[in-house]
Amino acid sequence: MATSLPCLVLNYGDKRPMKLYGASDGEFRPCEIGPLLTKRNWATAQGWVLAWDPDTSATFLWDPQDPEHGRVQLPSLAQAPPLGSECALSGDPAGPGGCTVVLAEPCESTVIWYCHAGSTTAEWVRHEYDLGGRWAVLGEYREWIKEHISGLVACGGKFYYPVSDKDECGVLEFSPEPVFSTVTTKGVKLTLPPSGEVCVHWNHFLFDLDGELHALCIFFAGLDTNEVADIAVYKMDFAGSRCAKVDNIGDRAILASASNHAVGWCSASKFGLLPNSVYWMSRYDKCLHVYDIETSTEELRVCEDVAKLSRQPFWLIPTHHP
Repeated sequence: MATSLPCLVLNYGDKRPMKLYGASDGEFRPCEIGPLLTKRNWATAQGWVLAWDPDTSATFLWDPQDPEHGRVQLPSLAQAPPLGSECALSGDPAGPGGCTVVLAEPCESTVIWYCHAGSTTAEWVRHEYDLGGRWAVLGEYREWIKEHISGLVACGGKFYYPVSDKDECGVLEFSPEPVFSTVTTKGVKLTLPPSGEVCVHWNHFLFDLDGELHALCIFFAGLDTNEVADIAVYKMDFAGSRCAKVDNIGDRAILASASNHAVGWCSASKFGLLPNSVYWMSRYDKCLHVYDIETSTEELRVCEDVAKLSRQPFWLIPTHHP
């Protein structure tokens, strides 16, 4: 293929060609990957990308390391879910048992789509869920906001997602229909910036690391700024003690983007990245943050014309077994 992995996909949504930004060398290259140019795509944490053909309704998973031949065929989907939907896989679709593929529609919706890759009788199933809701104050009015699934990730045979303003994680299982529940966690300890100013908001991403659920947290400081105060990785705990901050993830680089909440990782040394690090694309300053977990320092890389993108960039990462 024309670029090295991992890379960011930059889509301008106009006559300018799509570009790829290589994380290891910082080089921009024109996109020559067929499925990206002609299909609607959803990246996943395992590296596989779900593609939907608008002309034929054909649906398949493709491997960024071999986009033309590394494919797993899925049932046709008559109408694709809306832009902003997220895709999660329960495992390796090319493995002997296949995996469950889940598409969660964006926050305006409470609908998921799912099918089983590898089954000869597989079909896409549309399921509307009800997780309750909460009252939100919007100016002078109160509005009932339905809870919805966002940031869905598979770990240990189950799917997990954050729950708003609670020390809980949502859980999605299939038996074979969708079953929703919650599990309690003690949460994470918010980190204060050096100035002592209270952390006013944060981004929270769940991901699977060595078969255990972890969280990547991006903390911001100040009411009028989106300055990053800290970046931290936590191992989630459901046994009663507080989640533990992780200081060393070994020869790995975590890759995250605000576009689809799909957090993946890959070998750092094999793909020319900084070990024990986080590569995070911010929607606020339009920069790629390269964060060294051990030293708590970061490098900022300005990505060309990111402010002019029609959509938030997302990662293509090497496929691996979760």
